[in-house]
Amino acid sequence: MTAHDTPPALTTPLPAGPAAQRATPVAAPASVAGRRLAALGGLALIAGAVLYTAGIATSPPQASESTADYIASLASDPTLTQLSATLLHFGNLFLALGFLAVPGLVRGTRGGWLTLIGALLATLSHALVSGWVLFDFWTMTIGLELDSATAVAVSEAVQGGSVFGILSMLPMLNLIAAPLATAGLARAGVVPWWLLAFAIVPTVVMFVVPFTPLLFAAVTAVGFVPAAWFGVAVLRRARAERAVAAR
Repeated sequence: MTAHDTPPALTTPLPAGPAAQRATPVAAPASVAGRRLAALGGLALIAGAVLYTAGIATSPPQASESTADYIASLASDPTLTQLSATLLHFGNLFLALGFLAVPGLVRGTRGGWLTLIGALLATLSHALVSGWVLFDFWTMTIGLELDSATAVAVSEAVQGGSVFGILSMLPMLNLIAAPLATAGLARAGVVPWWLLAFAIVPTVVMFVVPFTPLLFAAVTAVGFVPAAWFGVAVLRRARAERAVAAR
């Protein structure tokens, strides 16, 4: 096993030596608050991945991808629906906050822009999804209070708005966010290149496999390997910087 196979946080490669992975000591942040915020970001990434996966696992099963079956699934088990929506809400919220700490893992110039763009897109998409999942409470309620045809008509009327349509597409940015951030960190020498497969393959699987909660939860867990790796790397970097500052 090489240093490239574990989440490094103690050293970073010099941009001047593309053939060699030489390392320099970690510079201490300007303040204690900076180190604490970085550590909280790392914890948020790990906690967000766990909560998001749990939210998928507790999603009510649905007969098909149709609007009618989606509404019926949420209304069929209100307790499970509310649990799943709550887990997904906080999972996405933590991930949005956690990704803000990811660009700090890059200490040189290589991979910096890729990592920054990927992290910001991830923050934006997860922040948006944290709000979207609260629609599950509304969808569950119209499924409970209205007949199926009326509930479908109301739901489609809401989703048919032009602004709503644009906003609902923005979370799709996450399809490229994680691969960009992973590629940037790999180019910077922070993570191994093979980690990029975990940021791409699970997303492809979700597009070709029908939704079932436990299967999708398993695929989601695999897809969050990069986020969890980033979280561990951020925590290790924060600990190393604390040790440097204490000298």
